[in-house]
Amino acid sequence: MRLRLATPGPTEVPQRLLLAGAREIVHHRSPQMEALFDRVNAGLPPLFGTEGPVYTVASSGTGVMEAAVANCFSPGDEVLVVSNGYFGERFRDIAAAYGLVPHVVESGWGTGADPKRVAAAHAAHPGVKGVLVVYSETSTGVLNDVAAIGDLFRGTDVVVVVDAISGLLVHPLEADAWGLDVVLAASHKGFMLPPGLAFVSVSDRAWWAVEKASGPSYYWSFDRLRRFHPLSSSSPAVSLVQALEESLAMLAEEGLPAFRERHAVLARAAGRALDALGFTPFVREPHRRSHVITSALAPEGIDTTRLLRVLSESYGVSMTGGQAHLKGRLIRVGHVGAVDILDLSAILTAVELSLADLGHRFTPGAGVGEAVRTYREAHS
Repeated sequence: MRLRLATPGPTEVPQRLLLAGAREIVHHRSPQMEALFDRVNAGLPPLFGTEGPVYTVASSGTGVMEAAVANCFSPGDEVLVVSNGYFGERFRDIAAAYGLVPHVVESGWGTGADPKRVAAAHAAHPGVKGVLVVYSETSTGVLNDVAAIGDLFRGTDVVVVVDAISGLLVHPLEADAWGLDVVLAASHKGFMLPPGLAFVSVSDRAWWAVEKASGPSYYWSFDRLRRFHPLSSSSPAVSLVQALEESLAMLAEEGLPAFRERHAVLARAAGRALDALGFTPFVREPHRRSHVITSALAPEGIDTTRLLRVLSESYGVSMTGGQAHLKGRLIRVGHVGAVDILDLSAILTAVELSLADLGHRFTPGAGVGEAVRTYREAHS
């Protein structure tokens, strides 16, 4: 049985990238590695919408979330944490672990953060040094308006830190134009790579904060990243960097507009398919739905924990469900990276088969048919 990933990440890795990562290892301080990093470093900044460098770290996404907190702030600093899901809560927890004072601007899971409430929180806490916000909150499938949040802090010393780990590439992001000071990403989402690489862009305002901060850091040190650039500050994940170069080539070949349109169509197709099968969209505002995943509440009588088990054990499809209070109620269909309509159709077929195995009554083919119709509409 072939295994298929329908998760927010890791994603399916195209064979072309797997083969690039399987090339012979080069030494991380060799001229060959320096040339490789030069090519990669030229390709990353345009994807972040920045004129500055983008640093590559051997890390998970959570590692660079921690790095941003460790480098930009000092114990006792107040920060705003925009939280409307599991990863917003993770930012809060990291801030607390480093001795910061997080003021949480919270909204319900499945709702987009309201920039007006962020502005009000800043007015109530004018001494905050930073704002921590997630762009695409994969625990719920909601997209936050980080451009509007960044705009709130123009002309201030407040450092805007954005977890764009899943949202980068799939949705537009312009770090410089939007006033986003630290933008974080990772290899196992839109870059279509295995986990293990993370990326950081750092604005001039953020560097000013880094120079003043007194918190400890060594492996996570932004200063070390800058001093060693264009090479890595520590032993890099050489194979992943080799595959990253090929990933950048694939992205350039497809083009970001086409890449984003493909994800938009897949998100629309998945949403309509789940509607046809009796699911309820979890994110009610269509313009706030991330194109990374489609989240939906299960029909009455369907326990998504059981549904996900059947999908995995009987049909080889890995899919994620709800976290925290949404466990057993929500599914999150991942369609990020190299996914196309044929992949999505196979995943939806497995969902239909699993629902039938659980006794759910529906018209066979309703979900897949809706996805195909949506795809044809977009390409007619």
